[in-house]
Amino acid sequence: MAIRIASIEVCPVVPVPSADWRKQLRTANGPMPTNQARKLRLEPEDQHPIEDDLHFTNEWEHKLYRVLKERQASLPDNETIGIMPLGGMRVLGSTREPDFLITYKGRAGVIEVDGFHHGMPRRASNDHSRDNLMLSAGVQWVGRLDVRDVATKSEVEKFVDNFLARLVRQ
Repeated sequence: MAIRIASIEVCPVVPVPSADWRKQLRTANGPMPTNQARKLRLEPEDQHPIEDDLHFTNEWEHKLYRVLKERQASLPDNETIGIMPLGGMRVLGSTREPDFLITYKGRAGVIEVDGFHHGMPRRASNDHSRDNLMLSAGVQWVGRLDVRDVATKSEVEKFVDNFLARLVRQ
């Protein structure tokens, strides 16, 4: 038995958007690119601090960013600090992701925020090799902020001041 259809009428239907239509639109085509060469995050955004449209891996990086931003605001316009968190960097045979790339007075330095996992013996050797690769690529100074040694904001401020002074002396 054959069915014959004489005509088809198409009526456009405009869907009624839901309350969270913006979120649906953002996620429809996958993650949007950011200013950071960061590997895609699989965790929900609310698990990582975000400020100024920049993502941070943890609270320690976020605290350091705030101190760097305060220091940046205290300087004259012609002596500003460039702050780039979590930028991807290609160096000899691998891609690295320093916690912060800092530019200041024509120099580039890296700040690594070392969490509790950096106290492991093998990790220190890996950190040293990684630092040497960045220095060989033109980074003038690599400073490491160990979160186990920092309890107050004033200690982070002191670290930032020392880092910037050392960066300029290199």
